[in-house]
Amino acid sequence: MEPAPVSSEKPPNRSSWSRLILGVVAGFVLGSLVSGGYILYLHGLFVAFASTPLLVLVLRTLLTVVGLAPLFYGLVRLRSIKIRLATENASRESGLWIPIGFGAVVIVLIGVYGIASSAALLVFWLTGGIVSAAIVYENSGQSRRTLAAYAAIVIALFAMLGFVSLYAPVEASKHITVEKLNGPIDVNGLRRFIPLMTAYAYASDRIQIPTHRIYPEDSYVYYLGNSSVYNWIIEPEGFWNQLTKSPLGAVFVYGDEYPPRVKLVARPLEWGLHNKRFRLLFFDTLERRIVMTAGLQYKPLLEDNIEVLYNGKIYILVPLVTWKRGLLYSLPVLHGYVIVDEDENIEVVTGDRLASDPRLQGMPLLPEAVARDWVEAYRYKVGLVGFYLYHNTYVIRDIGTNPQPYLEQRSDGQLYWVFVAEPPGETYSAKYIIYVETSSTSTPRLLFYELPEPAIGISKVESYVKQAHPTYDWGELSIEEPMPTLLNGTLYWKATVTTKDYRGLVSVDIVNAASGEVISLQPRRKVTYLDVLHALWSREAVEKPTTGGLEERIAALERRVAETIKALEEIQRELQELRRLVANSTTGGQEG
Repeated sequence: MEPAPVSSEKPPNRSSWSRLILGVVAGFVLGSLVSGGYILYLHGLFVAFASTPLLVLVLRTLLTVVGLAPLFYGLVRLRSIKIRLATENASRESGLWIPIGFGAVVIVLIGVYGIASSAALLVFWLTGGIVSAAIVYENSGQSRRTLAAYAAIVIALFAMLGFVSLYAPVEASKHITVEKLNGPIDVNGLRRFIPLMTAYAYASDRIQIPTHRIYPEDSYVYYLGNSSVYNWIIEPEGFWNQLTKSPLGAVFVYGDEYPPRVKLVARPLEWGLHNKRFRLLFFDTLERRIVMTAGLQYKPLLEDNIEVLYNGKIYILVPLVTWKRGLLYSLPVLHGYVIVDEDENIEVVTGDRLASDPRLQGMPLLPEAVARDWVEAYRYKVGLVGFYLYHNTYVIRDIGTNPQPYLEQRSDGQLYWVFVAEPPGETYSAKYIIYVETSSTSTPRLLFYELPEPAIGISKVESYVKQAHPTYDWGELSIEEPMPTLLNGTLYWKATVTTKDYRGLVSVDIVNAASGEVISLQPRRKVTYLDVLHALWSREAVEKPTTGGLEERIAALERRVAETIKALEEIQRELQELRRLVANSTTGGQEG
């Protein structure tokens, strides 16, 4: 009987093991620093388990297990790793065991996170997957057949995951309630004729603190009466300032008049969206605090945060999302709001309390991101073949710096997220106006109005505005927020022409979506949205025929009376709101 061959490889000695452990510890410390003490890492996994369609979740988990199982086996038997050193002394001097331990931890963390992220799963298979395949090959007696079977399993799982991921939106579209409208809802986009970036520019001009700034992407919009309000937190700028300084208040910009009215409320806040605190092994942030308070399974939408001033205090409102999901579909719905006060107290408001909480009055409860997800999911209603081959669907095109949807208000104060959809491809006519009620928080529900006649779509509004101003230097100007406005069933586009730095409002242009006519108001003094509304109605009144039958003249006069009454009602509501604001004003606010 022949003696068993003796391996020429030496196992790692005690020094090598200590170096390996040092690398492992370094990997875990790095993971802690970038994930808030692993709270955000676990949050990503919990959200994946709560939000991912069940079949997609199963396939991702199988792919993770298939990749990690041989990798763990190889980590237990370190001699299986394909890094061989010539002698024990070389191993001790080179210190390669430190990067081995560090890299192993990083690969394992990425691999596990592949359950939550397709990007992480792909990165894992481009790194750890190759190592796993090598381990399978070596520990299966170097059998090509075994390696081929392993590769076939991985390819089959990826193929199934790809197909199920493509089909999931089709199944999700079947769980969205859609109501067909016989006529459009008259929403008034003129109340927002100050675009987001112009509001941001004016807000920035009021901040004189060198260590702080506001971030344009952190803004949201809501309505106080007839006034649209943009809002930002004054945040520390730069890593060191974010680590050592606190936010210094909030700034509010009212978007229904020009020049816009700016209100700066200066006071220290414990938490903003960007500041952080170092806690030995992790960086503490507002997101981490929210996750720990609300629960790992809920997703806070920090990009849809709202700042309000209530009873003289600043509150940060952050929506929390949960999901309705099944075997092949998943749709986000609102779970509630996290309310953060100036002293870092965090409160979760859910269910029936949302409608009755005074801090949420007048707010669009349904987050913009959720409304967009519903509308995008319904595009797949025609099925895989209709969507991918025949393109028998619609698209939501974004123009300018502020994408769709736009929050708009009906005459009775009801708020809607408004989308205008066009056919895909090289067709740019508006086809649908889609409304999402901001109070529809728990049931995915869309209101669809199909335009009976072709109308100018959002993609081509810019061309009509440029045609109306042939002498403008368009290299120095920007066209912002082509926003739908419906008056008496007629669709108009409200577009705002600003300077390149967004500070100057050059003109407000109203484009008739049916005829392409442009009504332009060029503010040379203080103007409000009512001035724009008056210019639009005056133009229509002049162009209406004065001759004709008595019935036509009576109908025209009745429409003008109705429009005048509506304008007076809006003025009355605005007056009442201004009186309320004056009554609630505090010494903490500074008018700018």
